[in-house]
Amino acid sequence: MLNNYRDFETPYFILDKVKLDNNIYGLTSSLDKFWPNYTIGYSFKTNTLPWLLKYLQKHQFYAEVVSANEYNLARAIGYPQNQIIYNGPVKNQKTFNDALLNETIVNMDSQVEIEWLLQLLETTTRNFNVGLRVHFAIEDACPDEIGYEEDGTRFGFSVETGELYRVIDRLLTTGRINIAGLHLHSTSKTRSIKVYRELAKMACRIKEHTHITFEYIDIGGGFFGGVPGKPAFDEYLTAIKQELQKAYNVTETKLILEPGSAIIGSPVSFVSSVIDAKDTLKSRIVTIDGSRMNIDPIMRKKMYSFDVWTEEAVKKIIPKQIICGFTCMDLDRLMVLKDHAALAVGDRIVFNRVGSYTMSLNPLFINLFPVVYIKENNDIYAGREAMKISDYLQIGSLVD
Repeated sequence: MLNNYRDFETPYFILDKVKLDNNIYGLTSSLDKFWPNYTIGYSFKTNTLPWLLKYLQKHQFYAEVVSANEYNLARAIGYPQNQIIYNGPVKNQKTFNDALLNETIVNMDSQVEIEWLLQLLETTTRNFNVGLRVHFAIEDACPDEIGYEEDGTRFGFSVETGELYRVIDRLLTTGRINIAGLHLHSTSKTRSIKVYRELAKMACRIKEHTHITFEYIDIGGGFFGGVPGKPAFDEYLTAIKQELQKAYNVTETKLILEPGSAIIGSPVSFVSSVIDAKDTLKSRIVTIDGSRMNIDPIMRKKMYSFDVWTEEAVKKIIPKQIICGFTCMDLDRLMVLKDHAALAVGDRIVFNRVGSYTMSLNPLFINLFPVVYIKENNDIYAGREAMKISDYLQIGSLVD
């Protein structure tokens, strides 16, 4: 084990286990307080670091997966089928059937899954429990919060067109399918409390329309977690409870949450070093050995929470510095520092709260995957070693 990570070779991710534990405890304690009948499914797509997946399993988290690959990864990690939540429109039939036959929570999202389920009924005498992903125009209820105001969001069976209710009627007609739950996850730009209030309201409306006492309501994820100045778990759960309790009883209906960013976003930092700094006619260009693709692979952010490590106590203030990545692409520009101390070769920039989607979306472009360290109190160890050329050559290599 190591304990002085400031001098480690860069670039690298570092996961603060204390912050991770704080997020886990913060969420579970809020649920214990507001809706103690619950299940938490960690969103694999947010960060599939195997160390993290195993650690969360030890804390009784289920695996929330959205593809055959993620389903098989959960099984390989050691999650039993009855501790997996299978979502998304891109399942395949083999894992869909395996999940249903082994008591996985399956939230159906597409018409093809309806056909798969009906085909499965013909091969067995068993009955099945399923959930249905709900689509409604939440962007109208939460203007400027969701996105896609013109065309609407893309997942689930539509309430407004009646598709959801037609699907329910079709499945119930078989006499062998129980509609166990509703899945109401919605991505939002703001992650505001209002979004979750509207999701809970819709769950109540659907119950009133169908008269089904659902065994679970899956409200999804997308929460803030461990971010100063943003809504806390208690605030989210207060709003959800206020709405859900109008139609649901906590002893009868389980609340499922599927956090990703709320658990892993804030505990992870990315440490990079300045490898070049030069002045051009128009700007001062600072190049680091990390990339925007390491910490913002969707390339939407304009600024980050960051710290600078330097040995110099006093530095000249520079009006404008453009921080660029290693990728040799001119668009690999992370941020613009204005009226900031001059950065020099050897200085380090630490980008904070970058645990969401970064490792999952990192490409094998020019550089391979960096090491991921786990910081546990005063000890540090590798949760994932840096990828080597020999590792890369083992991936589908046809070379003798």
